[in-house]
This record gives sequence, C-alpha cells and structure tokens, in this order.
Amino acid sequence: MRLPVNIFLWTFTATLVPLVLLVWGVTSYSEQRFQEEINREIEENIDSLIGEMSNRMRYEREVVEGIGQSQEIQTMLNALMASAMGIRHPELTSMRINANRFLAGLQRTVPGLGSIRILDAAGNTIVKVTLGRVASPAFESLGQVNYVEEEFDNDELLGRLQGLPSDEISFMTLPASFGDSLPDREPSTLYAIRPLRNVDDRTAGYVVVNTFGEHLDQILSFSPRPRDGKVMIMEHNPGEPDRDGLILYDDTQGIDFVSPFENGNPLTGAMAWAIDDGAFWNAAVAQSNGVYLDRHGDHRYYYQEYHPYPHSLVSWFVAIKLPADITSAPFRDIRLSLFGFGLLALVMSLLFAGLGARHFARPISGLALALKRFADGDRNQPIPVDSHTTEVRQLQTSFRYLTQQLAEEARKRDRAEKRALQQAKLASIGEMAAGIGHEINNPLNNILTLTRLIERQLPPESRSLEEDVGDLRAEAHRASRIVRGVMNFARQLPPEHETVELADWLEEVIDRMEAEAMEADVHLALLSATARCQAEFDPGQMEQVVSNLVRNAIHASSAGGHILIQAECRDESITIEIRDEGPGLSPDLLDQIFDPFFTTKEVDRGTGLGLSISLGIVQYHGGELSLENRRDAGEPEANGVLARVVLPRHKAHPRVLQPDDTSRFPTTSK
Repeated sequence: MRLPVNIFLWTFTATLVPLVLLVWGVTSYSEQRFQEEINREIEENIDSLIGEMSNRMRYEREVVEGIGQSQEIQTMLNALMASAMGIRHPELTSMRINANRFLAGLQRTVPGLGSIRILDAAGNTIVKVTLGRVASPAFESLGQVNYVEEEFDNDELLGRLQGLPSDEISFMTLPASFGDSLPDREPSTLYAIRPLRNVDDRTAGYVVVNTFGEHLDQILSFSPRPRDGKVMIMEHNPGEPDRDGLILYDDTQGIDFVSPFENGNPLTGAMAWAIDDGAFWNAAVAQSNGVYLDRHGDHRYYYQEYHPYPHSLVSWFVAIKLPADITSAPFRDIRLSLFGFGLLALVMSLLFAGLGARHFARPISGLALALKRFADGDRNQPIPVDSHTTEVRQLQTSFRYLTQQLAEEARKRDRAEKRALQQAKLASIGEMAAGIGHEINNPLNNILTLTRLIERQLPPESRSLEEDVGDLRAEAHRASRIVRGVMNFARQLPPEHETVELADWLEEVIDRMEAEAMEADVHLALLSATARCQAEFDPGQMEQVVSNLVRNAIHASSAGGHILIQAECRDESITIEIRDEGPGLSPDLLDQIFDPFFTTKEVDRGTGLGLSISLGIVQYHGGELSLENRRDAGEPEANGVLARVVLPRHKAHPRVLQPDDTSRFPTTSK
C-alpha cells in the first residue's frame, strides 16, 4: 500500500476521539491555568497592599518612638512623676507649652497622627493634641494639678499600662471616655503606647498615639482592584470579643479606616462573622491564608492574615471579594465554540489528509532524485533538508553529511595531487636555477668591472656616453639582483632557530619598512598587544618573509592607503597577518601566486621569486603561508589581500617533501 493511502487511513481513524478529548482537555487546562493566574494576581495584590500598609505602620511606630525620645517630652519626666503623686511641678506650665507646641508642629509636619497624649504614671492626661489642636487643662483634680481630661479612675486599665514592656511600643484599646470616637463605635486602629522611663528606670508616664487611619485609606483607595474586586480588612482580636471580626475597611459597605471622630461615619456594628452566617470568618481564623467560596457559590474571598502590631496577638485579615464565576463563565462559551470549530476541523482534516500525505511523501522522492544526481557527478547541489517530519529530516541530514564528506575527501585528494605537482615543478626549477645562476653571475661581475674602467677613460665632455654607461651598469646591477634571487631560491638554507620576543622583533622589522612606506605615501599600523610571548624561529629568515609581504602590500596600495600588521600568540603557535587595501587578487592569480618568476608588478619592481622564497622559509619552519582576498576571509565589505603566516612557537619539522637527491627546494601548498 502506498504511503499517501496509509497516512489518509490513519488520519481518519485517529482524529475523531482525540478531537473530543482535546477540546475538553484544552478548555479545562486553560480554565485551570486562568484560575491559577487570577489566584497569583490576587495574592500579589494582597501582598502589595500588606507591604504598603506595613511601611506606613512602621513609619508611625518610628514617629511614636521619636516623640518619646524628643527633648520636649524628656524634660517633662520629673513633672510627670510629681503629677502622679498629686504634686504640681513648678515648671509644669512652661513644659506643657513647649510640649504642645512641639506636638502640634509635629502633627502639621507628619499628617495622619490622630491624637497624641502624654500621660503621667497614674494614667492622667497632662498633654493632648488632636489634629494640630491643643487641648487646654480644664479638669481640676483633688491635687494641685489640672488635667486635660477627667482624672483617671480605672484600676484594671492602669494595671495593664503598668505591665507594659518598658523598651518597646505596645498596642491596646483605651476606654471610650478618651473621646476619640462616637458611642458604639471603636477606633479603627489600636492606640500605640510608649512608656517613658526616668533616670532611675521608673515609669514616669506614657506617650499615647492614635492614628485615625487616613493614610491607610489613601493607600487602599489608590491601589488597583484586580478584576474589579472589592477590598475588605477585618480585625482578629481574640482578647477582646467586641472587636474580634470588626470590619475596618470595606469597599462594598463604604467603610474606611478614618474614625467617626473625623468623618462622622454613622456605620456601627459591621462585623466579619456576619458574612455567610459566620462560615467565612471561621474558615479564615482556622487557616490564615486561603480562598473561600461562599455557600451559594456567588462570591469567592481571597484572604491573607497580616500582623500590623508587633508583639501583639491582634491581626488583620486582608481580603479581596470576587464573583465566583469570573473564571468559569468565559470558558463555557469557549467550550461551545471549540466544539463547533472542532467538528469543522474534523471535516477539513479529512479533506486535507490526502494533500498532507502527498506532502510527506514529496521529501523522500526529492531525496532519491538528489542522490541519483550526486551519483551521476552533480555535486554542486547539496541534499535538501526541508522536511518537517523528524524522521525524514534526520534521513535527509544523514545523506547530506554523507555527500559532504565524500565531496570533501575528493577536494582533499585534488589538493594533494596539485601540491605534489607544484613541489615537483619547483624542484625542477630549483635545479635549473642553481646551474643558470652560477653561470650568469661571473659574466655579470665582468660587465660591472668593465663599466667602471670605461667610466674612468671617458673624456669629461662626453655626457651622453656617461649616461649610457650608467644605464649599462644599472641594468647589470638589476641582472645581478635577479641572479642573486635565483641563487637564494635554489639554495634555501635550513633555519637557525633562536628564542625571540615576538612583539619586540616585529616592531623592529616594521620600523625598518617605514621609510619605504613613507616614500609610497602608505601608512603602516602595527597591532602587537596580543603578541607578548616568546617563540623559536630564525629571525633573519622570518624578517625576509615579513618584509617581502609588507613590501608587496605597499606596492599594491594606492597613495594614502593603510596597511595593518597584526600578530597574536596562541598556546602552540603564533600568527602574523598583513592586510592591505589594494584591489585584491583575481582567482586565476591566486592559483599562480607562489610560482617562481610569476609576478604582477611592473618591470624592474620584482623578480617573481619573493613569495616562492618566503613560502619555502615558512615551510622549513614547519608553518604555513597563505594569501587570500579579504572578502573571501570573512570581511565582505573590505578590499585588498590578507597574508597570513602561522608558525609553531617551538622548533618543528619542515612541512615540505624532500626530493631523492641532496638538494633542498621550497615547495608550496594550497
């Protein structure tokens, strides 16, 4: 059975049942993820609210601590001790004035402080400032001290005050007689009480501060409501049943923190245990963090317990109320839509199954055709890797790797054959050059000697003859240089290795080339920061190589051009690179560039032996010399040629093939 028919039958059989399960599973999973996202969003919002409220409560505690440590309050300690014994301190009036001025100014500077009291050790109010307004001492006592509020007469409360820790701020409720709230309405926040100690560590009095919660209301009013939820804050106070479950803030009922003392809020008796017949409150008290779904399934409460008062059992429950169907309602419509689309997709999938089967079979047919072309000798087109099926793609990748390896082995074989031919050619040329150079050198020396004799015998007035003799001598010198190059090429000597500081040696070589570069108006730039190492090579022979490469770059550069010489040290090798900005080399020149006597320079500017000699020197050092256009070397926007010399850092065997006789000739490698 053909592959398209098989794929069609399997698609038809395996689509119907998985489709139904897929629709149901996707929607259920999405609903669960959506519910988790909402839970995370609400929890982060509650954490943010708690963090902001905690910062505000911490700031208010620091203010209370600062009041107790202030100079104006500390100077009153003796007066407070005397007041507790019914004795009026002679400077009590001035101390009150200073304290009132200080506390009134503090309330104007630090808004949000509701009422600030200074009590003596007996619990009587000596100083009271409310919202920046100073209360006068209008209540007479049996002693000689006038109090701001009626004389304290509550032994139980006094015992609680006297039992407070002396080195920390405590929180508790105070009687309604303090006048900070309306009847039947407790203040939203507890009173902060800081005992005052005199020099002999006895309680001299108390700082009592009540914040009406104005800034807490601001924090809650400006905070975002996730999913349009409603924020609630409830107090859990197991020690005082009248406050246990008291709703301090509620978006739904319009309850806020600000005490009725300030805004006249008539709401009374709003308690958390009235929600869902007390089931919500019981669940919250039993588990401090969680989510509660009411009995009717209408609302969901996300809540978290928060302890605003250090060293106290009193806590707040911060809750956000959301409709219960906020997650399920959208997915009911989604399920219906997905089932409709699923049925449509089922029909379409059956229609497209045949097309898909042919699509899966096409890469295999293409692979077979590509392999046939490769076997027939067409190796320029790579095996395509375009299938979206994993197994077929792996098959295509494996066959591409196979053909690439076969092609690479063929290229290596071709390079080896070409290198062997080049070495044989150079060896033959070297043998011939050795004989010819020796035979020509002696006649040239005779010509130079005769030109000197002729020059001496010429009469002074024969200017033209002098010029002709000078030209003859120049041509003889030129022929001598050519012969010397041929002899050097034929008599390539093994290198004498020395330990060389690469960077210093290269700087000296480039310095000696500066004059030639300046004459051609070419700038040489040397980067040797990465060449701080020692290497073993023949400095004289390698100077000949570098100088020849730089000179070739100078000849290839136009006026104003730049040549970059860069060296780098590695663990086992050194690299010297020379970049010019010339026109570059054509592909046919790259194949002949190392051939002896081949040159692209003008007459009298080169013999065509420089690169051949340089290649022999580098190979006798066990290294490699290569020339390529910068565009082909990974610099697509650059012009010119990159010459690269790679040498081992330590003495190595030559990278040349030795001929059968005793002569040594340089060879080339591609």
